[in-house]
Amino acid sequence: MNTLTRSVVALLALPLALAGCASPGSGASGSPAEAEGCVTDYAEGRDYFPDKSTVTESELWKISYHDSYKTITLADTENAGGPELKYVLYQCGTPAPEATGDLEGALVVQVPVTNVSVTSFNALAMVDRLGKNKSITGLSGQLLGNAQKDEWYAGVVEAAGKPMSIGEYTDLNKEAVLGLENQVILMSGFGKGFDDISNARAAGMPGVSVSNRLERHALASAEWIKVVAAFYNAEAAANTEFDSIKARYDEVVATVSGKIDNRRVGYLCVAPERGCEFVHGHGAETLVGRLLTQLGVDNVFAPDNPAPNGQPYDFEKAVGTAADADFFIVYDPIKMTRDALKADPRTNQFRPLRENSFIAGVDENFEECRAKTYLDVDVLIRDIAIGLAPDLFPGAEGTCFARSS
Repeated sequence: MNTLTRSVVALLALPLALAGCASPGSGASGSPAEAEGCVTDYAEGRDYFPDKSTVTESELWKISYHDSYKTITLADTENAGGPELKYVLYQCGTPAPEATGDLEGALVVQVPVTNVSVTSFNALAMVDRLGKNKSITGLSGQLLGNAQKDEWYAGVVEAAGKPMSIGEYTDLNKEAVLGLENQVILMSGFGKGFDDISNARAAGMPGVSVSNRLERHALASAEWIKVVAAFYNAEAAANTEFDSIKARYDEVVATVSGKIDNRRVGYLCVAPERGCEFVHGHGAETLVGRLLTQLGVDNVFAPDNPAPNGQPYDFEKAVGTAADADFFIVYDPIKMTRDALKADPRTNQFRPLRENSFIAGVDENFEECRAKTYLDVDVLIRDIAIGLAPDLFPGAEGTCFARSS
């Protein structure tokens, strides 16, 4: 399937209860369990989750706490109109709730998890940010391959130990996954028309969807770190991280508010190697499209483009749509962008490309940025703002997007 249209993750729910309790921590006693430990003398009615998360931005998931277990519920984006998907996370050392009634069909997981596989690069960034790389025992071949060319990925793999390949996110190696006895697989699903997570579910594998890229707003995407954290009992760390991201994000919005509202901007890709036959532009309904709206600029690709991950444009349609653009954000690496522009002189029809009035993905750590962009949305909006109005950020340079020299 075309990866350009894979805008997010849908998730699966299996009636599995997974074992593998973490080693008892120093604080494991009759009191609420330490984040890394198990309860040693369970008492019904006691709250075993002193640290909790609440949803403030996301439109796709919700979480609730019930003394010794917590539930995460979200829409099944691969199967629109179907029942909600549920995860039941019960504290190690306490009885697993039965997956009946409101919990029927849920994936039941003992927490904190200590044995996971990851195929979603966004989820990998979240696990890394939470300091839980040692829990990773399996990675997709793509993520392992990135460790051969990217310093950040190499560091994650080194911290994990020796994670094995579990195939690709579209074709998991069931034998490898079951051999690892993973408690969960943090996966990317891609919404309506895709079935990666549904297939994992049907094969009996404990897939968990990290659907952040289906969110309508940037901060909602970042808030998915709370979902990942819930599996580790790391809500306190996730809450702190998200609050910091939001504060930095809001600071950028306040800095540029009312100062760039006369700009005509496009967010697009141009490299054929990445699935762009000419250009692929994001309208007003994508996550970045809404970010542009929040910045107050005009999105040249907004008209007649309601797709949740944008749409392709041939030459004539692109010129007719973006002829008056004055700035582009190109989400291809800079070198690849330059090569694409050189190979197709028609791109000179666009002022931003002709006059070097664009930013593109940095070459040096492109893969790291690709993993982190939809978590570190404060960095994303700051990079865009620096490109649009460098005078408002004197001396600052972009982190993941920058101008070509």
